[in-house]
Amino acid sequence: MFGTPARARRWATAAVSALALAAVAACGGGNDGSSGSSGSADKADLTWQFWVGGTEDQAAWQKVADQAHADHSGITVKLQGTDWNNYWSKIGTLLASGKAPCIIGMQSLRLASYANAMLPLDDLMAKYGLKAEDFDKPIMDGLKADGKQIAIPYDSGPMVIFYNKDAFKAAGVPDPKPGWTMDEFKAAAKKLTTGGKTGLVTTPGDLGVMSWVRTQTGAEPLADGKLNFTDPKFEQGFAGYADFVRTDKIAPQVPSGNTDFETTQFVSGKAAMSLNGPWSLIDTMGKVKFNLGIAPIPAGPDGSKTYTAGSGFGISRSCKTPDAAFQAIMSMTSDKPLTTLAAAGRAYPARTAAHPAWFTAAKIPEAKEVIDYASENSIALVTSKNWVQVADLLTRFGTQALNGEIPPDQALKTIQDQAGAGS
Repeated sequence: MFGTPARARRWATAAVSALALAAVAACGGGNDGSSGSSGSADKADLTWQFWVGGTEDQAAWQKVADQAHADHSGITVKLQGTDWNNYWSKIGTLLASGKAPCIIGMQSLRLASYANAMLPLDDLMAKYGLKAEDFDKPIMDGLKADGKQIAIPYDSGPMVIFYNKDAFKAAGVPDPKPGWTMDEFKAAAKKLTTGGKTGLVTTPGDLGVMSWVRTQTGAEPLADGKLNFTDPKFEQGFAGYADFVRTDKIAPQVPSGNTDFETTQFVSGKAAMSLNGPWSLIDTMGKVKFNLGIAPIPAGPDGSKTYTAGSGFGISRSCKTPDAAFQAIMSMTSDKPLTTLAAAGRAYPARTAAHPAWFTAAKIPEAKEVIDYASENSIALVTSKNWVQVADLLTRFGTQALNGEIPPDQALKTIQDQAGAGS
């Protein structure tokens, strides 16, 4: 899901041309964006547009693309890399113009904004025998639109708690286990908030906010496809989340515009816990100077509940060789490349057969138990077509709510009023 293993997977919103895409019902016909594409299902020169963090990433992801040529000698895939922050505006413009490359990198949280310009893959899955059950179900669901599969995932993961085992031990706080409660979490966080350090760090990023709200009250951000932020249960859950900073004082105030704040606070040891995804675990482990542990999100009244997100590869409607593109995607999401990505810590693989490689690389004894538990209590975070706007507004007004500048319900009402009509 990342250009750089965990670094590019920021859930902060990038500037995208979602408004241009709103008018795209089906970009059929146009330029397929590939060079010298043939009409043959097993012979084509394809271009793959993806988010890439630099030279090292470009080389690593090109190896994923090369798997298509290894499996199908007539197919070649050339990677066109764009950094994460610029990727979404670029791909939005290309899809809206009908001149997008054949293969498109797609993130589950942004899928709804682009799905109309991409080809449903269900018929191709049946034709070439790609089995949905070989992948984690939540992310397969997360990469659907209107019940149709739009992309095949390469990574996924439920949101979990990263924690500083050394800080927990020094404070005499037992390591959290599956089934720990919200009261146990708050008690631990309060004990760990001392000496200028906090028990938790958090920001108003969409995936984190939705996960905390869901576990506390079970509320979902959408109802019948429409934004549901003013639902009383959602307001209650968001108020509880804001209270971590406002009243419980177990998390620091959030500076505006600093997308690295959460990571910096945790990695530096200034905060003992942070909500994150398994895609960041191995990268984070390489940065911290303490023993890193993971735990499920604490349980609310109805148990531990979290969201899964991830990314994958889809096909633009303008692609003139969809069969070849799909065969390439099958290769790019097969056991070999996903196992390689997992072993290198670049992704928690969406294909279940590749999971063992990631657990081996993680080197955390409880990792499998925690991820399996969180996955069982996870669903895909389904978003609206204007989710980019929603996430932008949430970052802006959510920061004010967390910092006590405006009431949480006022922040939600403002977001609902400004974005609700377009959901």
